[in-house]
Amino acid sequence: MRAQLQAWRIPKKWIHFLRIERAVQVNGGYRSMHEMMRAGETVTLQFRNVEAAAQDYPGTEASRLSLCHDDPDVLVVDKPAGEKMHPNQVGEGGTLMNDAASYLRAQGAAAEMVHRLDQATSGAVLIAKNPLVVPLLNRQLAVKALHREYLAVVPATPVLPDQGHFTGPILHSPTDVRRRVVDEKNGQAADTEFRVLARSPRGQLLLLTLHSGRTHQIRVHLAHAGLPILGDPLYGPDADHVPADGMLLHAWRLTWETPLGFGRQTAVAPVPERFYATGFFPM
Repeated sequence: MRAQLQAWRIPKKWIHFLRIERAVQVNGGYRSMHEMMRAGETVTLQFRNVEAAAQDYPGTEASRLSLCHDDPDVLVVDKPAGEKMHPNQVGEGGTLMNDAASYLRAQGAAAEMVHRLDQATSGAVLIAKNPLVVPLLNRQLAVKALHREYLAVVPATPVLPDQGHFTGPILHSPTDVRRRVVDEKNGQAADTEFRVLARSPRGQLLLLTLHSGRTHQIRVHLAHAGLPILGDPLYGPDADHVPADGMLLHAWRLTWETPLGFGRQTAVAPVPERFYATGFFPM
């Protein structure tokens, strides 16, 4: 039993309470943590000690949401470039989480934020529907079981190898509170995997996978390599290369383990139109 609870990435503290409160039932009866489970048995878990910070967002326009995935535990939405992820002050509206809260409130569910995207970045965002799911998904982030893949277009030079990793540690910029920088001595560990999908005289199309979650991580690593993402309003050096409709960074695909279940799930956010002008995608 304990091995299965650990496989579901249930926090140790919760397993402790499940045990001492005899809140684990198999086929309607209590089952010790040391006993085996068998295929076909029904497991019931009663969570009475779930601690979660309240996440209450004023309702706005749920109709603006573009859905990628919707199930009883999680929602995945396609955030537009330029939209704020969440309110920064009490009563603020017009953000993605406001819209998600309005949509989920109609289902009798809550909107619980699991991870974030920069305002300038578009793409797939995973939102939990209840407080129980949040730490299970956070644990997946910590052990790299929740995979986040991005598409980006960068300048044609310098030419990257076909694949590799950026591993420069990241720290707040000492001269600009908005920015982060690579600092080999004092920065926090960061790992961005990259693969070059296509090249042209106009740029390089990259598939990037986050293996850590530092703020602006992809943008910082690429800018440090001399390849700022085209259209990046913070790390791009040349305004002439900024597309009118936004930065060419898109959270393309999310893959995660089903909370308290078996198997994996995937959601994809379609490539936005602003990428079409690069010539890497069909019109």
